[in-house]
Amino acid sequence: MTQDSLASFEDAPIREGSHLMAFLHILKKAHAEMAGEVSASLVATRFSAITTKRHAKEYIDEMMPMLLLEREHRRQRRRSVGRL
Repeated sequence: MTQDSLASFEDAPIREGSHLMAFLHILKKAHAEMAGEVSASLVATRFSAITTKRHAKEYIDEMMPMLLLEREHRRQRRRSVGRL
């Protein structure tokens, strides 16, 4: 893929009903749960700014480290509770 075609692909809008859009909605839900009710409007504002595949990639890159860390914390808590 050339630089021009890559840029064109990244700037393409996200199709409603696509797998990417479904994944983004799941990510938004997890983000909202982690942020709590106080930050729910910030999550919604951040999510509404995602209009292109480039924006989606940035959001995924931003959220995944936090979600993976939260998942590991939950696993550790489950393991420690199971040992009691």
